[in-house]
Amino acid sequence: MTPKRIAAKDLKHHWQIYLFALPAVLFIGLFQYYPATSNIYHSFFRWNGADISDWVGFENYKLLIANADFWRSFRVALLLGLWNVVKMIPAVVVAICIHRCTSERMQWFYRVMFVAPMVVPGLVVVLIWRSFFFEATAGYLNHFLMSTGLFNVLVWGDKFLGLGGIFQAGQKPAWLGDGRLLLVACVVWGFPWVGSFAVLTHLAKLQNIPKHLYEAAALDGVTWWSKFSKLELPLMAGSINIVLVFVIIDTIKDAGMILALAGMEGGPGGVVTVPALFMLRKAFIEQQMGAACAVGIVLTVTVMGLKKLLDAVGRWEELSGGARWRLRFMGIGLAGLVYTFLQSPALAIIILAALVPWFRWIDQILDLFRGQPKPVKPGEKTESLWNRIGAALLTTTRHGFIWLVLAAAYLPMYLMLVVSLKNNTQFYDAPAAISAPFHWENWATAMQKVLPALSNSVFVASCSTMLTLLLALGAAYFFARVRVPGTAFLWNALLVLMMMPTIANLVPLFRLLTDLSLVNTLTALILVGAAGGQTFAIFVLRDFVADLPQDLFEAAEIDGASHLRQMFTVVLPLSGSILGVIGVMHAIGQWNDFVLPLIIIRDEVRLPVMVQLLRMAGEYIKLWGPLMAGYALASLPVILLFIASMKLFSRGLTEGAVKE
Repeated sequence: MTPKRIAAKDLKHHWQIYLFALPAVLFIGLFQYYPATSNIYHSFFRWNGADISDWVGFENYKLLIANADFWRSFRVALLLGLWNVVKMIPAVVVAICIHRCTSERMQWFYRVMFVAPMVVPGLVVVLIWRSFFFEATAGYLNHFLMSTGLFNVLVWGDKFLGLGGIFQAGQKPAWLGDGRLLLVACVVWGFPWVGSFAVLTHLAKLQNIPKHLYEAAALDGVTWWSKFSKLELPLMAGSINIVLVFVIIDTIKDAGMILALAGMEGGPGGVVTVPALFMLRKAFIEQQMGAACAVGIVLTVTVMGLKKLLDAVGRWEELSGGARWRLRFMGIGLAGLVYTFLQSPALAIIILAALVPWFRWIDQILDLFRGQPKPVKPGEKTESLWNRIGAALLTTTRHGFIWLVLAAAYLPMYLMLVVSLKNNTQFYDAPAAISAPFHWENWATAMQKVLPALSNSVFVASCSTMLTLLLALGAAYFFARVRVPGTAFLWNALLVLMMMPTIANLVPLFRLLTDLSLVNTLTALILVGAAGGQTFAIFVLRDFVADLPQDLFEAAEIDGASHLRQMFTVVLPLSGSILGVIGVMHAIGQWNDFVLPLIIIRDEVRLPVMVQLLRMAGEYIKLWGPLMAGYALASLPVILLFIASMKLFSRGLTEGAVKE
């Protein structure tokens, strides 16, 4: 549907259409753009967030450039980002293994099995790794290293490479207490790094590959590598680019994982401090709000620049030769900046290596060795006994690999449930085994600690979701139905927010909430959450409304229906599925958020569940059973919500609007 163009002279007959977008614009302007503007303004002041505000010009930026800790935080973020890119590989491999299963039932089963780990709150998974795997005395990681003999290999490697005694015989490494190991722990956690979201996204792309292409490839004698590099990888490029953008940008702008594993200080000596965490410390520990605003501006510019760069890389095949060479020169320049300012030759080399067309070179080398494949005639039997045995072994290996990854994905959930029924003695005797007697009273204890926080999270997520959907539907109707003066400006302003990291504007947002007397209230979480959810919701709903048949609106206009009546009689009845999808996604995101509540909520009775779990995990004396029961209780509502809405997701994401 093409938006109806309304000239400025005719606005007097259609001025009511602005009322559809006005509430969303006010919310976004107050809680998104005002903090962003204030961030820019106060970055030029020496500001303590209250009464002291002295103009210093670019002094804050000059101090940042001269601050070694600031550049070290970017080096840590870039290093984690590069490792997170490497950690994307297992998800691609798993998706291809599932897609190459010949049984459609097994494909469907594997897709369903990967859904449950996706909706377990990420903070819960991080805390389980912190509690179980990285614990120095009884942690599973040390137990695995000791029992398999790999620890002796690490001790030998420490001496051979001169690592300074990180691994010493008879001494269990403290993964989260030793600054030399903390960065390794931030990389290792979540092994084997198969995110369900990435797997399902890649599978959705692979499902679009016609079967006759595989049949033609088999007749031509194409190898498994050629199928991957020339058939599957090009068609997966879109999903890989989407996941890549999320991974790199989230690494740069997010501090949640570091907060959960290493605390506000970023571990001993701040060794795993990322830019967002550096900004939070400047603001809320050192009370240098102006300097924190400057960090936020640098963070915003960095994220927006990376987003543009990654978008260009994602359209690599569409670019001209000149554009490709310009991108390569930009990559060389980025490597030079990393070497100069971050003082990291290894990272610079990795960036330069990413500019090399490895896949094309591998294809050319393999073509030299394998020669021209012999075409297979229809009906011709070419498979020998050894080939059939090899194919059977390949199939077994494929399924075995998928089950191994599934076991690793479900391991945190299994440990959470098993330990929730143990006392501390049973946990230290056999931490991973099911052992009687079962201590169901752990759940009652956890309920007493977690229930108030659960009710707070349910209230915040429900109210924020309803407010988001109400405002976003009106704004989406405005952008999809008409084109009036100001539409293009508002739409572009909305798109800018999709690249702007929210945490970069956290300092002026905190000050705004203080001025509005909203600090330490659930209302603040609802309003800020609804404002932050508008961008994605409007973007999706606008495309949905634009796809609705034009005939429906024309018939409504002939009957004399106003815009408000058209929205309630045409748009709303057809938008149930997509509203449900957006609502569930927003509710889950609001449920999992803990950085903003950690900053603005002070009273324990108002804490949402994720912050409460973080406090429980930080207690010096731990009762493992109640702690794990609390994790399970925090995960259960999200899992039940997603299970109840799976059919809704299927309809909302596949059916879309009624087509003409």
